[in-house]
Amino acid sequence: MTVNSASTTSLRGLGWPQWMLVAVAALWAAILVIVFFSANRLYSLPLIAGTLLPLMLYASRNPRLFFLLGMVVSSVFGLSINFNRQIHVGGAPSFSIDLMDLFMVPLIVFLIRDYARGYRQDYRMSGVSGWWLGLIGLGAISILLGPYRQFAAFEVVRMLKCWLLFLVVVNECVRERHFHHVVVALAWGVLVNLLVAGLQYTLKRSLGLQALGEAAPEAVLGANLGVYLHAGDVYRVSGLVGHPNLFSAYLALLLPTFTALIFTNYGVRTKWLLALLSAMGLVGLLLTLSRTAWVAYAVAMLVLMGFLYFHPLLRLRFGLLKGGMKLGIGIAAALAAGPIINRLTASDSGALDFRYEWLQVAWKMVQAKPIVGFGLNSFSYQILGYTPYSTAKLVEMFGPVWPVVHNTYFLVWSEQGTIGLILFLGLNIHLLWLAYRNTQFALSEKMLMLNVGAMAGLIAIMIDGLGSFYLRVPGPARVFWVMAGLIVASHYWNVRNLAWRREQEAPHARPEVLQVK
Repeated sequence: MTVNSASTTSLRGLGWPQWMLVAVAALWAAILVIVFFSANRLYSLPLIAGTLLPLMLYASRNPRLFFLLGMVVSSVFGLSINFNRQIHVGGAPSFSIDLMDLFMVPLIVFLIRDYARGYRQDYRMSGVSGWWLGLIGLGAISILLGPYRQFAAFEVVRMLKCWLLFLVVVNECVRERHFHHVVVALAWGVLVNLLVAGLQYTLKRSLGLQALGEAAPEAVLGANLGVYLHAGDVYRVSGLVGHPNLFSAYLALLLPTFTALIFTNYGVRTKWLLALLSAMGLVGLLLTLSRTAWVAYAVAMLVLMGFLYFHPLLRLRFGLLKGGMKLGIGIAAALAAGPIINRLTASDSGALDFRYEWLQVAWKMVQAKPIVGFGLNSFSYQILGYTPYSTAKLVEMFGPVWPVVHNTYFLVWSEQGTIGLILFLGLNIHLLWLAYRNTQFALSEKMLMLNVGAMAGLIAIMIDGLGSFYLRVPGPARVFWVMAGLIVASHYWNVRNLAWRREQEAPHARPEVLQVK
């Protein structure tokens, strides 16, 4: 993929001193990785940041772009220093300093500097922030009044960091090339995860990368056994996203965007790379054996194809590409039919039974406290009295860590009440509406298709939320907020360029060639 020469320097432009520096940095990075996995991470992570980052900054020649790419690429990974960690699911288990923070904080400093020096006059907050800040406010009430204040504080801090990530993306993406950079960074993150997933499937075991977000071996074993109840029958890949179901949702969120961008004026080579990444992602999605994500991805692709065939600006274009995509989907469906049918018809019904049972538990909790709920990030600690099982039976069934309802909407509803559910639904509907509105502008082919793909991915996550709690897991949830930031930034970009175009088309304006920025 090409980048704007004004904002970055290509590798071809590096002189031999920079190449030597890159080589030294790569060698030092390998040493630091060994140190990281053998030493106390409280000391090794700052060691990496304090030595490797300055070298990479100098070699990049563009610190701001370096931090933006680093923030987006690292957003999905679980590398972090954790404080007061408690084994827990359904929300943040600790306070943490994440790898992403090392890139995000400098960008916040850049934005503050821009305002202080008058480079920009305002900041983009977006009405989307209101829904999320409302949920954070309910969480703050749980910190003050709830019985599990520390867990509520864990989740509130995580939510605030997601909001900051969202704001950074919205305020950094002001030109078309910035959106391109973010998509490239997302693509690199997906590629790394797919390569790891490929190794996992080939070796049929964990790679020992738990510090980066790989699922623990016992979690992988449980996910495998939960399919057909026989060890060794299947191996479900999870990449570096923590669980096969999370990995599948991550792919369902991003793959529609990569596929959509094939139908733009990108060069042939870039289109082939996007097609290859989409095909690899489809294989990875199949290997997760996640039924919910399969359905979510299928619906997302139907949305994408609906735009390609019925959108006024797209229905008469890309005929050959559309035919190729349909042929590719047909071949993929034929090759995957056996595993899919087997998964849908021969799987152990226990996983679905558990989901239905815990939905009933969540519904009883909603009925008990319908307005404000039981408190943020406390579902698994509040289920006694709402399940037919005693404490001893729950420990026998699940061990010391009890599960939460595998439904994002009921998890929010039971913990933050009807008020929280309204805020959460408002957030998703607002983003969906903005993405749709962005597809009604014809200012840029790439921006149009970016939003078509983002809207399809958002719909996939909304569907996946019926059977998972993807948005409550720190790493994967950050990727959702990157995509949300792209949608909102696209809205500001469209409004800005539409106003600029109207100004240029005014009768008193000088005749100029109109270009979007």
